[in-house]
This record gives sequence, C-alpha cells and structure tokens, in this order.
Amino acid sequence: MSIEVQIEFIAKTTVRTIAYVYDDDGKLVDPTASIKATITDPAGTKVANAEDMTKIATGTYEHFLYTTTNFVKGWQLGEVATVDGTGATAKTSLGHYSFRLK
Repeated sequence: MSIEVQIEFIAKTTVRTIAYVYDDDGKLVDPTASIKATITDPAGTKVANAEDMTKIATGTYEHFLYTTTNFVKGWQLGEVATVDGTGATAKTSLGHYSFRLK
C-alpha cells in the first residue's frame, strides 16, 4: 500500500506532519530527549516554533498546524529536529520539508 503525500492545503485547514525516527539499522526508535517541529511562513515568521511532536507509535510522531485564512499564502518551510542523548554527547538530527498554503 502506498501513502499519498499531500503538499498543497487551503489556508483554513489542518496540516499534519508525520516524522519517522530510525536507528542506524533502519529500525524505528524513539529519541531519548525530544522531537520538535518548526514551520516558517514565506514572510520569515515562525508559525510553529520548536513545538513538541506527539508520539503515535514507536519512532512515529505527528504535529498539527491549525491554519486560518489569515495565514501568509505560499510555500511554508518545515523542520523536524530530534535530539538523542544529553550534554556534550547529545546528537541532533534534522529533517526538512515544505508545503504550500493557498
């Protein structure tokens, strides 16, 4: 079964981001510290700023952005950051994506 990735939304809908976290062996795992989503609109304003994502299964997380007609239209830039470990040994992994509000 394939999953369709939607990248265009009307600016009064909910945009759902799903992130998958894998270890070096390709197995789904949970980060030890955090997983957060940041979304920046075309004007450079952060409409979601390092918001915690919600765990829905091991290694699978989601974030919802509730938009209105007042949101800036165009391509929104998203980033998911996972932090594994603490202190000097902490490792951060980034994932980038985009979607369009119209």
